Amino acid sequence: RKLVAWDGTTDGAAVGILAVAADQTSTTLTFYKSGTFRYEDVLWPEAASDETKKRTAFAGTAISIV
Repeated sequence: RKLVAWDGTTDGAAVGILAVAADQTSTTLTFYKSGTFRYEDVLWPEAASDETKKRTAFAGTAISIV
C-alpha cells in the first residue's frame, strides 16, 4: 500500500501521523498509527482550515487529537 497525504477535507480518511518530514521520493516512512496527539502540535495540510475537520480527520482510527 502507498501512504499518501490526507486531502484535508474528508472525515476519517487520515490513518497515520508521520514521525518526520517526508517528500514524494521517500521510499521508507516512519509513522504513528495509534496514539494521542495535541491539536496544536500536528502540522495540518492547508486544505484543513476548519477545526472540526482536523478533529475528525482520524475518526475510526486509534489516533486521538486533543
